[in-house]
Amino acid sequence: MSFGLINNIDFSELPAEKFWSFPASYKKDSKTETRNMIFSGEYIGSRKMDGAYYRFIKDMYGNMRLQGRSKGVSGEYLDKYEWVPQLYPFFESLPNGTCLLGELYFPENEGSSNVTKIMGCLMQKARDRQEKESKLHYYIFDVWAYDGESYLNKKIEDRVNTLIDIEAEYVSEYVEVAAYFEGKELWEQLQVILENGGEGVVITKKGTIPEPGKRKARKTLKIKKEISNTIDCFFTGGATPPTKEYTGKEIETWPYYINSLTEERLEVKDHYREYVMEGSLIEPVTKPYYYKWAGSLEIGVIKGDKVVPIGFLSGLSDELKSNPKELKGKVIEISCMELQYHDDGRQPGLRHAKLIQFRPDKNWKECKWEDIFGKEE
Repeated sequence: MSFGLINNIDFSELPAEKFWSFPASYKKDSKTETRNMIFSGEYIGSRKMDGAYYRFIKDMYGNMRLQGRSKGVSGEYLDKYEWVPQLYPFFESLPNGTCLLGELYFPENEGSSNVTKIMGCLMQKARDRQEKESKLHYYIFDVWAYDGESYLNKKIEDRVNTLIDIEAEYVSEYVEVAAYFEGKELWEQLQVILENGGEGVVITKKGTIPEPGKRKARKTLKIKKEISNTIDCFFTGGATPPTKEYTGKEIETWPYYINSLTEERLEVKDHYREYVMEGSLIEPVTKPYYYKWAGSLEIGVIKGDKVVPIGFLSGLSDELKSNPKELKGKVIEISCMELQYHDDGRQPGLRHAKLIQFRPDKNWKECKWEDIFGKEE
């Protein structure tokens, strides 16, 4: 008997749908266009919880599974249902033939790495940690099947109505169902979410249906806060050391390990089974740490006749992190969430700076402090 069948569709083998975003080469003002998309009346949206994606499946025979985005070394999705016993009553109460999409998260400590520290453990260790600290919650943002019926041909508006019904009928202190908004109300909700430190929202075009494994342009869009204008600056040649501890979502397939005692780099391959053995002396590390690359690269501008650092860029490609000295003086265009000013005399800087593109048409000496922070009194 095959697991995951609902309406003769194996929901356990459907790949996750991917969010679309404006490409770095996009020539128009993406921020203005994002606002226009929200106020067009063609999209609905809900809060994007900062957690880890997990799909719950309860097939036609009542078999249940909770699986993430990635497959394990065996080529199958790993079932993490037993890692979260606090969710058993909710999942068990749902009708057979149900598939929900959601995020596991900590309400008071959002962040995907915090979830991975639990879900990447062995089952009993994950349970013990949640008993000692706090329990993971489940945030449901979509439904792909319900009560024996596939929703893969249902519009987002119909799927949201089913989520409303699920929230009304099945109650759990560990489960939250996404609230959807549109137009002006969606815009106002976005501001509230960002002001309270939330990750942002995801908007979905009305009338669209699920497309597993695809990333269709302008169908969905994840929106975060960014300053209205971009900034020109340059790489100073400085860098931070790489983060050592790996806390990503792909621990079961992660190939970068070191000997915990000697720091010796192990062969790049699967070491997960050895890692989870009692008394193991190996540990997973980040790829930059394994290859001794930089963690993030320092950026700066000219103030008077001096180079002044204004922050660091992370999330860069492996090629850039491996050669920080070669990038010294290269001009780049960046965006960031906001300019940060301090009352204690420290230099102002940038929050969550992000690389947009290189500017080979500009000399690093043209990147001026006053163009960003204004002239000082």
